Order: sequence, then structure tokens, then C-alpha cells
Amino acid sequence: MSTLATLTEIEVLGLNSECNMADGHAYHDLAPAQSLIIRDLPALWTQAQSKKHRDAEIEFKHHFLTLANSPSIAYYPHFRICPTASNSIDAVATWLKEKNMSTLLVEPTFDNLALILKRRGVAIDSIQEYDIPLIAKNLLNKNFGALFLVNPNNPTGRLISKSEFVEIVDWCKTHGKVLLLDNTFRFFVSQDYDMYEVLNHSKVTYISIEDTGKVWPTQDLKVSLLFFSADIADEMNLIYEEIYLCVSNFQLEILGQFLKDSCQRGLAQAVWAEVAERRERFRNIIAGSPLQIHEAALNSKISVEWVKVTVPGWDDFSMLQHFKESGLVVLPGRHFYWNANGPKISHNSLRFSLLKTKMQFEQSMNVLRKSLETLSLKQDLAV
Repeated sequence: MSTLATLTEIEVLGLNSECNMADGHAYHDLAPAQSLIIRDLPALWTQAQSKKHRDAEIEFKHHFLTLANSPSIAYYPHFRICPTASNSIDAVATWLKEKNMSTLLVEPTFDNLALILKRRGVAIDSIQEYDIPLIAKNLLNKNFGALFLVNPNNPTGRLISKSEFVEIVDWCKTHGKVLLLDNTFRFFVSQDYDMYEVLNHSKVTYISIEDTGKVWPTQDLKVSLLFFSADIADEMNLIYEEIYLCVSNFQLEILGQFLKDSCQRGLAQAVWAEVAERRERFRNIIAGSPLQIHEAALNSKISVEWVKVTVPGWDDFSMLQHFKESGLVVLPGRHFYWNANGPKISHNSLRFSLLKTKMQFEQSMNVLRKSLETLSLKQDLAV
């Protein structure tokens, strides 16, 4: 286990295990309304085939922005659609490298953001998640060109409030900083304000990454919207077109139907209810055990749980190995601290993903409960 250097490597291990709570992608069961989308795939194929590609993109953007409560950019032209959020991050990293722009990235967060930036040769440093509300005070003495935030953040679920967001945007505009945003978990929280209205009104330079892969059970069929400010539109379009021609109209048609269904039923019913039910089940299982929800994640609404290990002498890797012996794979916390600690440094955190099929989730809960009982026995024997 210690030879696995990245979170994605461990996620791949989880994909091939009996009990997988590692990757944060959506693999839960289809709701009855969503099953009708799969039933209608032949008709969706025909509809997709009849559309010009830009028309298909604009229609998909409309469904996305309706659900995201972002009417201010209904007719906004400066966007592209990538196959995955990682592709979007790579496009951002390419732009940053071309500008030779050093970047502050939030920590803890999923390590592939840092890894992709580093692979593209971007100089990066970290800003701690708890410093975000004090951004104006804490960043003035740092030398950087771009600020990269994740909202809500993975793994803690920490959400930047509207007042905080406005302050961050204004600060970046005043000090000539580029604002980069990863919003890939956005639909697990209330869409109570239009962030793009704030961004475009301020005239700040920004790039924003959106995603569908964390929310809807489409067997990793997904796309990632990439929005950017008008002042860098030509540069971002050039980078995109060097790599991609387009994403499939058929893909957009299918995912657009999932967005429409969530608009019709509402996020509370279509997304939040199942996540809340899984979270309650998980927290009941670990109650009274050596696993505790991190204080920063107590109010999390996203589809993962950020957990602290309180067993004396045990760290995330030893706990990971203990669970793996029972067939359960989760993510170690140290990799989320990509700068302060990194994968070689011991840490006491784990991340559990909730949106698996009901059968796999229940099996994982049973294995988790038994593994925690076994851990108690091991502790008693050690004493």
C-alpha cells in the first residue's frame, strides 16, 4: 500500500475491489425517473444526431445553468466543454504555464489538481482551507499570480459563503490576481446565488471548472464545462482546440436529460436525500468507534466523508491496510495535504465515498462495522 503514490492509484485499486468507498464518482443506483432516460437512449441518439454541435453545447449549458441558478450567463459565449474535469484542469494548467503564473492552491484537496499543475510546470504553493475567510489579511505578502479554490472543497465539504466569495473576487480584482475555481461538487449544496454574476460584474480574470461526474450515476459518462472571462477567451479557445474538437452530441443529450430530471424533481429529491441517508447510516456505524468525523466536515453536504483516526499508534496507511484485509478500500488523508505533508508523511485522516450502488454500500457498511470490531480486539490484545 505504501508504494501507491497518488489518490487515483488507490481509486483504481478500489474499482477492482468488492467494497469500494475510494473514488468520489457517482455509481449509485438509478432513480425510477432516471431509468426512463436509459430506456429512451435510441431516441436520444436520433435527437443528438440531428443537432449542430454548437447548438447541442448551448442547449446543454442551458440545462446546467438552470440547475446551477446562474441565469446571468444564459447567453454567455465564453465556455467550452471537456470530456472530464481533469481535462479542464489540464487546460487551466497549460494556460498558467504559458503565462508563467505561480499559483496558490487550497489545501487539503484532492491531489490530482496539484499533480496536473506540477506536470505542466506550474509553480504552486498552498493556502490552508481555514485561511480562506481571512484571505485579504493572509495573502498580501505572498508572491503569486493565481488563486485556485475548490468550492465546496473535497474532502471537507467546506463551502465558501456568498459574502466570502464576493470578498475573494473583489480582492483578486483589486490586486490583479486570477481566480481559478473548481466547482465540481456544487450540486450537493444549495444554489442560492449566481456566482457568475459576481465574477462577470467584477471584471476579474477567472476560469471556472464544472462537472457532472460526481453527481449522476452515468457509469462515468460525464462532461466538464469550462467557463472563462472574456479577456482570456481567445487564449483558452486556442488551447482547447489544440487538444479537442468537441465532445459527443450523444453524451450531451444523455447528460442533459439527467440535468433536466434534477431540475424537475429538485436537487433535494434528486440528489440530496440519498446522500443524507447514506451519511446518517455511515455516521451511525462509526459512532463510538476510533473513527470520528473531522470538525471541519461536521456540516458537510457533499458525497464523501472526511474522518479522523484516533487509534494510538495507527495512521491512515495502517488503517487503510486494516480495512483492505477485509476487502474495503478507502482513501488515505495524507495525499490531500499535497504540499504540507505529501504521500510519504504519516497522517490520521481517511476519506470515505458514499455514492455506490445500494448493494455495495450496504456490503461496505457491514465490512466497516466488522472491521471496527476487529480493531477493538486488536487494541485489547495490544494492551
